[in-house]
Amino acid sequence: MYLTKVYDPAARAYRVRYAIANILRDRVANEGAFHCCFEMGDEDEVVCAILRRGPKNPKLRVALENSHLVNFTQWLAHYPELAEAYYESETRAPNRNPP
Repeated sequence: MYLTKVYDPAARAYRVRYAIANILRDRVANEGAFHCCFEMGDEDEVVCAILRRGPKNPKLRVALENSHLVNFTQWLAHYPELAEAYYESETRAPNRNPP
């Protein structure tokens, strides 16, 4: 990915994609660039965009729940309207560990 774009205040969509790519891998190649995704003055919009994609993308949802890079519980606490989607899809999901 083109990292200098991460530092562009107008490139929010790019920062969302970059953050998601790192969360899916659960590791960061460039820690400064990853943290910059959430420090450009629009961190709320970036976090909301990531959280909105989680219920639609099962791999991202699992990565968010298990991530060592972000505090997923804290994110959901700040955005209760988005947290509902995670809890609803959790109750509708089939039992992952049947007896």
